[in-house]
Amino acid sequence: MMKFHIAVIGLLQLLMATLAHAVPPRYLERQIEREGVSMTVRIDALDEQAPSTPQAGQLVRLSLDGKRLADDQALSNWRIGAWLDRETDAMSGAVPICGQRIGRYLSGNLVNRPLLDLTGYFVLTMDAEPSVSVLDPSVSFSGRSSLYSAMKLDGKGFDWIKTSDDMRLFIAIPHQKKLAIVDLQTLTIQDHVALPGQPTRVVLQPDERLLWVGLTGTAAEDNAIEIIDTVHDKAIARIPLPPGYHEIVFSSDGRHAFISNRQSQSLTIVDTATFKVVRQVELGFEPISLMFVDASALLWVVDAKAGKIHRFDVKGKPVDHWMLDPGLGPIRLTPDSRYALVVNPSQHQIHVIDVATAQEKHRITLSGQPYDILFSAQYAYIRTLHNEQIGLLSLSSLDAGQPILKPVPAGAGGLAAMHDLPRASSMALTLDRAGAFFTTPSERTLYHYMEGMNSPSSGLKTYGHTPLAAMVVQRGLREISPGRYSAVIRLPASKRMVVALASEAPVLRECLGFTVDMAVSPKQASSLSAQWLNDTVQTVRGNSEADFRVRVKDQHDDTETPVRQMQLRIVPAHGGTATIWTMRADPDKQGEWVASGQLPQVGGYYVHIEADQPLTSSFMTVLVEK
Repeated sequence: MMKFHIAVIGLLQLLMATLAHAVPPRYLERQIEREGVSMTVRIDALDEQAPSTPQAGQLVRLSLDGKRLADDQALSNWRIGAWLDRETDAMSGAVPICGQRIGRYLSGNLVNRPLLDLTGYFVLTMDAEPSVSVLDPSVSFSGRSSLYSAMKLDGKGFDWIKTSDDMRLFIAIPHQKKLAIVDLQTLTIQDHVALPGQPTRVVLQPDERLLWVGLTGTAAEDNAIEIIDTVHDKAIARIPLPPGYHEIVFSSDGRHAFISNRQSQSLTIVDTATFKVVRQVELGFEPISLMFVDASALLWVVDAKAGKIHRFDVKGKPVDHWMLDPGLGPIRLTPDSRYALVVNPSQHQIHVIDVATAQEKHRITLSGQPYDILFSAQYAYIRTLHNEQIGLLSLSSLDAGQPILKPVPAGAGGLAAMHDLPRASSMALTLDRAGAFFTTPSERTLYHYMEGMNSPSSGLKTYGHTPLAAMVVQRGLREISPGRYSAVIRLPASKRMVVALASEAPVLRECLGFTVDMAVSPKQASSLSAQWLNDTVQTVRGNSEADFRVRVKDQHDDTETPVRQMQLRIVPAHGGTATIWTMRADPDKQGEWVASGQLPQVGGYYVHIEADQPLTSSFMTVLVEK
């Protein structure tokens, strides 16, 4: 009997360990060997609580591992195309053979476009209309337009930023006091989030979980930083600031945010874990631009009017400053972090600063008022306001005595003819980062330049839209480690689907089928909802307990519905291991569950509700102060 109990306990422990390390469901796994190459293709759910079979509209991860059979080495820099489409052809009702299917996709014929093209990229433009245009460089309508689609905004955009996985895009719309959120997988606007002030700057925190939005306005209370959770599209904190336009940069470890307040001539330092102001620094001048240098852990602040650059440590203590020329503009760090480039529109110059010595090494003349800088691996692209020429500065020549600056034409007119230019850049690197796109609003065209050429090789027409800013969004698989390629996609339809894969070196054509179920409506999935009875943003002292109370109801008849088990998953805002707290049913109040305890350290936490049956719920944010 004793052995039996021990065996049962052992099995229970094994079962609990298995559940604790649950993994998301895998919907497809296939290993293929062709042309001396071994390839493993997988489709996995993103969440361990995802359905056992994939559903239309669900986000999944498509991954591919490739290696050479001869030496078992990873296939890096593999140019492989991928498409997702229905198994049955919509026109004929037949099932095309794999080679025929891929041949249609590669033809560029608009009639044979798949449901999801994971090959190549789109070019997005922020327009004056207001809208966001989506251009497909591989397609041209009778030579007149490459417009794939357009997304209407509630107002004219000013600044934008996308996540590094090319899943989501955030657009600041100042005049409407809104933030537009775009799903880059479906190329649709998900929402326009109302804000208390005018958004003029959007910056993602290094871990990309939080979006920092700089707000301005005529009233003092309009000036702030609004912090948006990028997973749930919800504001979780607001940091009041002195009036002025705000630039935002983060320290290398992500622990501090530095925010300039231009008109108030000040700098605000914020602890990103607690969202508390660490220090308010009075500058005595209007900061035009900020740059944080990781190697020295110093913040560089540009004083445009006096032509000075000031340096501060992470605590806001002045370190030093030096004089250049009055009229300075934005400052940018080269990709190797060895030089800082500062444009000077009023003097028609670019100052090149040696970061290690903090000394000016070069002073380069570029007529037309240079105002914006974009870096590739080999060049700095410098755009001017009053000239159609783009200055290409060779980064390797900065070590020499005389830098090499090459002019490249971009259309027939300068940008200054357009009023109310956005803060977002009018330049964007190509997908291979060996060229760039330049917007030319007067011609409603994006010019495509490949490095090494004397002029742009082609132009993309927007047809009815006036492009002001540009951005490249990758559609295909991206290499996340040597030989491993991945993309997060949204399943576009149900029934039998096919993943088609193709490459030219080695020659490969493969088509893999799998089944997708219809999406289950929220009513079918669950009629239960969990409602927080606390404030959804809770602040506690480090030595105090956090209290949580939740009511579970039926969404259709609003009655309290008991569940058997509930728990809280508490996730640190900066990442790390989640903490699980078991909730207990309140014996005096039917349908209510409670939990309390002390959180391990100072900082921000996201609190999610989990139960033994499906339910809908929002998350709570807890800030633990010292």
